[in-house]
Amino acid sequence: MNGFLRALVACVLLALAFTARATHNEAGEILVCHVGSDSGLTYEVTIITYTNPNSQADRPEFILDWGDGTPLDTIQRDSATPVVVAGISTQRNLYIHQHVYPGPGVYLLQYIDPNRVADVVNIPGSVNVPMCVQTQLVISVAGNNCSPRFLNPPIQNACLGQLWVHNPGAYDTDGDSLSFETVVCLGGDLNGDGFGDPIPGYQFPNQVMPGANNQYSIDPVTGTITWDAPQQSGIYNIAFIVREWRLINGHWVSIGWVERDMQVIVGPCNNRPPVIAEVNDTCVEAGTLLTFSVQATDPDAGQTITLDALGGPFQVTSSPAIFNSSPSQNIVFGTFGWNTNCSHVRQQPYQVVFTARDNYNVVQLQDYETMFITVVAPAPQNPTATPDGGVMQLAWDASVCSNANGYRIYRRQGSFGFVHGPCETGVPAYTGYQYIGSTTGVNSTSYTDAGLAFGITYCYMVVATFADGAQSYASEEFCNLLQRDVPIMTHVSVGITDNSAGEDTIRWSNAFDLDTAQFPGPYLFKLYRGDGLSTANQLIHTSSTSPYLAHPDTTFLDQGLDTRTTGHAYRVDLYGDNGNTLVGPSNTASSLFLVPEPNDEQVTLHITHATPWINTQFDVYRQIGGVFTFIGSTTTPEYVDTGLVNGEEYCYYVKAYGAYDDPAIISPLINFSQETCTVPVDLTPPCPPTLTIVNDCEIPLNTLTWNNPNNSCANDTWRYNIYFTDSLGGDMELIHTITGAEDTTFNHTDGSSVAGCYVVTAIDTVGNESDFSNQVCGDNCPEYTLPNVFSPNSDRVNDFFIPFPYRGVKEIDLQVFNRWGQVIFTTQDPEIKWNGTLNNEGEPVPDGVYFYVCKVFFKRLEGTVPEVLKGYVHLLGGNHAQQN
Repeated sequence: MNGFLRALVACVLLALAFTARATHNEAGEILVCHVGSDSGLTYEVTIITYTNPNSQADRPEFILDWGDGTPLDTIQRDSATPVVVAGISTQRNLYIHQHVYPGPGVYLLQYIDPNRVADVVNIPGSVNVPMCVQTQLVISVAGNNCSPRFLNPPIQNACLGQLWVHNPGAYDTDGDSLSFETVVCLGGDLNGDGFGDPIPGYQFPNQVMPGANNQYSIDPVTGTITWDAPQQSGIYNIAFIVREWRLINGHWVSIGWVERDMQVIVGPCNNRPPVIAEVNDTCVEAGTLLTFSVQATDPDAGQTITLDALGGPFQVTSSPAIFNSSPSQNIVFGTFGWNTNCSHVRQQPYQVVFTARDNYNVVQLQDYETMFITVVAPAPQNPTATPDGGVMQLAWDASVCSNANGYRIYRRQGSFGFVHGPCETGVPAYTGYQYIGSTTGVNSTSYTDAGLAFGITYCYMVVATFADGAQSYASEEFCNLLQRDVPIMTHVSVGITDNSAGEDTIRWSNAFDLDTAQFPGPYLFKLYRGDGLSTANQLIHTSSTSPYLAHPDTTFLDQGLDTRTTGHAYRVDLYGDNGNTLVGPSNTASSLFLVPEPNDEQVTLHITHATPWINTQFDVYRQIGGVFTFIGSTTTPEYVDTGLVNGEEYCYYVKAYGAYDDPAIISPLINFSQETCTVPVDLTPPCPPTLTIVNDCEIPLNTLTWNNPNNSCANDTWRYNIYFTDSLGGDMELIHTITGAEDTTFNHTDGSSVAGCYVVTAIDTVGNESDFSNQVCGDNCPEYTLPNVFSPNSDRVNDFFIPFPYRGVKEIDLQVFNRWGQVIFTTQDPEIKWNGTLNNEGEPVPDGVYFYVCKVFFKRLEGTVPEVLKGYVHLLGGNHAQQN
């Protein structure tokens, strides 16, 4: 339906208000839920309203806008149930209907009822104001959806001057995350687009008699509304929306919202609300009983308190929660109990709302306390890691929760000793475990982990996953090492550093766990080398054969290498059957290769390597007096040697200590790097100065001031570069250099303009320039005014048509016209200097009044800004004839 027809319907509904004012619509909402097949587009809408049951007028049907451009629908009432809410007799009306949508999209559903209750305090002329309620439906790849529903009625009492709290008890059957926000109540269609608009003059409750004692808010997480405290008796209408969020591909996406419009009746009383003791959020493992007690008290003696509970755990179909409590005077206790099971597992917690209500005979007041319960699936049980050649075979029992849809597998080297907390699901990143893969299906309980190194202890944890993204507790850690059925590299050590005569020593261990029946001898090794640290594909050595698995030939001296400019990687392959059958390769191991990084009076040594064993310590040696001397150790592959002299050469090598996790492999594994030399040089610039500006656009003048880095973070600042751009976002250009660290002020104008931005850099004695300072900007306060008379009579007084003193002008485009509209003078020069002759070429123009149009281009920080001046100038006393 187009906007005109929607507006027409809205007008008709508004007209009905004058003949059906007695309906007194008090509160309402629209709930929507997908029905039918998963791939279908059928949604069922339930409109819920609360009305005065004693009204002479009634609303047996509602007109609903589905939000998809189809004609408005008339929906008949399905039921009208008398109820008592907070001591108020009202009628709960249900209107239910189904609709097929055309496809994915965002749809805004709404109904507009002709009138609200009369005399609403915060809505001017409320009885003549329509009541509009809306719901947003999103049909998308996020999947089918049912909007949240409310477990607490929308009509409440409040006591004048006393704290009022309310929680709607929103519950989402899909387990989506909910957030809450207040909105202005909606009325009729005011702008003609067919949709209800915010009511003009609407006031939130705290805006009626505002002050420190009148605060109104909604908790965006729990949905609890707090009004502390009502200052004026009467009826109030408030509205809020509940927004649904769903985790899609790691991002939270809004998938729709529901608006609730509700009524609060404030009256005078001497009552104070009861108070519920705090209840903490908790987590529970599916299959266990969660039970705890809740307490409420009333500050007014003799008051009987009723304690109750509502929320998601009471709405589940399988084993819902129970809450037992009996009314009692001044203090009351209740017991919450929930036998959880796997069907309760979901990513989002369940909200429980506890409500305590007194029995004061004028206005019954309530208190609310909310808590969240997360039901977590048990951890997968009996996990194992079994070595199988070069891979690890992982297995575990199927989750006891048959609704699990798969598993995530995590790995790290060595054990962490992780024990999950009660609300700690999955595998936290702080454990050092990394995700390595997943399986699909609750019975898919095995995984093959490949690409592992021999001699390393690999530990694993497994987590069950669920369709909504929920994860179980992590399994216990389970660890193992691969069997030693291939050679194990143990040494790659540089013996001689040279560009062509360098030497590496390579050692490896035998494959002591090899199944010799499967791979009979005789055995031999083939050793491969590669430049760099990662691959080794060049065959450089083939050992002799041995009939025994404990082959004696496990060392090789590789000579004639360039060990000065590159490291080397090695791999050894084991062959059986006299070299005819490949048993398997070792892991690749590289030499240590030092990369020195010289800087100001220091050298940073980067110790690069790629080894299957773990190096835990690096001893650093520096040549002192011709002898390499130990100067320090590091546990990381980086060492900084400080206190050096710039310009002098320093030489180093590193001795590394490492080991495998397997205690059967010799340790420590000691290997040496090449020797390397470098010369420290000052490559460190000063820190950027901190820049300020005084922008005086009337002088005009920009004054820049900055700090001297020598007073804080440097000791050799020598000069400064000042950079400038005349507009925001422009490229900085060097405009001035100041020599002398103490000279930290600079004055600048760009012609007559002070529009532009600046940065400053500090430069040390060897030419290292700092990063840009912070950027500061100034702007013009442009001015350009033209006189209305001049007398070009050569008396040296007012002989030229020129502007008054001006500033911030880049250029102009001036045209002067005579009374017949002819152009008699033009210029682009801001000074103008018209001498009263035709185009300043000597032919006088008559005395008289001349019209001008002057387009002025001002220099501003955001760029050139044009302004058009139009006016008249009198040319007098020029000894010329008058214009005819």
